[in-house]
Amino acid sequence: MKVVGLIAEYNPFHRGHQYHIEESKKKTKADYTVVVMSGDFVQRGAPAVMDKHGRAYLALVHGADLVLELPVSYACASAEFFAWGAVSLLDGLGVVTHLSFGSEQGEIAPFLAAADLLLKEPASYRDKLRKELAKGRPFPAAMAEALGFCMKESLFPTKNLSQFLAGPNNILGLEYCKALKKLQSPISPVTVRRKGGGYHDGVLSPFASATGIRGELKENPRWPLLFSTLPEASFTRLREGYGQTLPLWEDDLSLLLRYRLLSETAESLCAYQDVTPALARRIKRLENQFISFSQFAALVKTKDMTYTRICRSLLHILLCQKEPQPIAYARVLGMKKETRPLLSAIKEKSRLPLLTKLANSDARLTAAGKKALQADVFASNLYESILCEKFGKRYLHEYQKQIIVL
Repeated sequence: MKVVGLIAEYNPFHRGHQYHIEESKKKTKADYTVVVMSGDFVQRGAPAVMDKHGRAYLALVHGADLVLELPVSYACASAEFFAWGAVSLLDGLGVVTHLSFGSEQGEIAPFLAAADLLLKEPASYRDKLRKELAKGRPFPAAMAEALGFCMKESLFPTKNLSQFLAGPNNILGLEYCKALKKLQSPISPVTVRRKGGGYHDGVLSPFASATGIRGELKENPRWPLLFSTLPEASFTRLREGYGQTLPLWEDDLSLLLRYRLLSETAESLCAYQDVTPALARRIKRLENQFISFSQFAALVKTKDMTYTRICRSLLHILLCQKEPQPIAYARVLGMKKETRPLLSAIKEKSRLPLLTKLANSDARLTAAGKKALQADVFASNLYESILCEKFGKRYLHEYQKQIIVL
């Protein structure tokens, strides 16, 4: 049995995601496709535009066989932790044979070569990294510079090393390969070259980026234009749900974040994920200028801390997220009826309990697993509460929600 694993946010699901699923199946000749997907909050430090069950449904409609939730402490983490959590989950299932990720590069060899160097961390790399960080450069930029300094073009099969390191999807793919090597996983990585707009491209096209689509959804969306950029099922969900059950934005969290910041000291803020003492002091020093989530993140941003890094830190404070717990379960968000052979194989080989009903989970989880699941449930209930307040819909507790079965 060949099983390809994909790691995604689908925020929202677009043609590029559909293409990635289709190409991943072709490249690996997989019998089944398993997606590890972020839940209701995503890596850029914001709520997802559409709730996780809606996005899981779209993944299944467009070719996924099983959709699992990436625990929130990893879903909202830096690229390294995001990748580690997702790859650990796929590896723990015991049945995944391939990991396919989208990239600007499109060839796997550069990722494997760079991952080897980063895991070995030779003295030349560490010294260069320290020097770049001392200049006040953000860590991703400093890491890219140090990696480029150490890699020889003859050992790195790409014509433009700096371009490789500048690709957001390349950087994430590099972290996936690092995680696979660190875990000594038997999973084979493959990559699919991205089509259309770049990761941060705001221009809409038939293969528009999620960034561009979110920008269009922000205010007065042009639905005929969006229709040309989205798969039909995704367009329909967004159009019918708009103003009823979606979208949520980071500024919908503003009042809750303001409350959380008022209740903390500079010292207590340091307990939260990604919050350094220097950042904690800066947050408290500027908190009287707080207007909204996005405004405050821009205000707190410095030359050595990106806006996204600040947003993640603020979201960790809001969700009371401290250090991530080890991956201790695989929670099912959705599946197809014909995946029974896959589920049987997972139950036989998995090192992780497969959760389909939260009410039955306690007896199957360790103390750490229960703590991690509580964090996931809290985050989703908070998302649901904000959604209900914004759109006047009926509240549904996370334990009442059913998995999607197609």
